[in-house]
Amino acid sequence: MTTPLSKPGFECLMKLFPNLTRLEYDTNFQTFDNLFEGITRAMFDAECDAVEDWFRDQQVVYAARWDADITAEQRLMAGMASVSEGA
Repeated sequence: MTTPLSKPGFECLMKLFPNLTRLEYDTNFQTFDNLFEGITRAMFDAECDAVEDWFRDQQVVYAARWDADITAEQRLMAGMASVSEGA
């Protein structure tokens, strides 16, 4: 499981690693929802579509699972993030 990335995040990642030939990305709505206040499922789905469209024009094998199962580590990290942001 990876930290949530939006399309600009993927663009920066590709600039950092211009010779990257394969990218595997696993995330889920819960991860975005826990880290970004006010995100909706529609916003998440639109971001997924935007990233998928952008990667069609890239020279990278892109394998993504946007609806991966949430892990125990994610639950822990999400709880810690919400506590530290509220402090």
